[in-house]
Amino acid sequence: MKAVILAAGNGSRLAPLTSHCPKPLLKVRGRPLIDYTIESLAHAGIREIIVVVGYLGHKIEAWLGSNPRHGARVTAVVNPDYEAGNATSLLAARELLEDQSFVLAMSDHLVEPNMVAALLATDIRRNWLCVDRTPKAAPQVNDATKVFISVSGLIKDIGKKLKRWNAVDTGLFLLHSPVFEAIEATASHELGGRTISRAMKWLIDHGPGLGACDVSGSSWIDVDTLEDLAYAEANLKRVGL
Repeated sequence: MKAVILAAGNGSRLAPLTSHCPKPLLKVRGRPLIDYTIESLAHAGIREIIVVVGYLGHKIEAWLGSNPRHGARVTAVVNPDYEAGNATSLLAARELLEDQSFVLAMSDHLVEPNMVAALLATDIRRNWLCVDRTPKAAPQVNDATKVFISVSGLIKDIGKKLKRWNAVDTGLFLLHSPVFEAIEATASHELGGRTISRAMKWLIDHGPGLGACDVSGSSWIDVDTLEDLAYAEANLKRVGL
């Protein structure tokens, strides 16, 4: 099993910190955000990780080349079209995935290794998203991508502005090659319009579907804003990461 970490965005909501430092290298408790992601994936047994870089990507590549990788082999891929949306970063990793199933993680989501382990314990022939039904500890719930899960455990809808929802997206997926068809099918000319959420919506409505891997009670933090960064700095150890 391989993993892809999306690390290409410019982190504009964390300016001015990201003016000269890519978001994945911003530090929480003395460690870059991306280091936590790599560690959690490796701790769960994943040994091949693809990191897709874009904005100030050379700095991330330099960090990857000179720091411990927690036992995993890490390969950097450059996405020159990162401003078109985060789904283009997943497209940039396509050739290295060789049509195999893979874990998709975000460099700005701090997740516990047990969340990755929960994904790997599912039926890996299906697409999955780790969801949290009780995200009480996260300060950014209002800004999170929401999901609506049916009684059968399938995700029926996804988006930031859902009025009817019963869990939130933690940014951790197990996916298969049909996701690339979904990305192509939801191509948008809008700046930033090619998104993972739009591709997931296509998988739900037109593709093989998306299952909900319930990781409620696990510790995770989505770092999008200066407030989120401060929360992570203050609470990271307390929430178990």
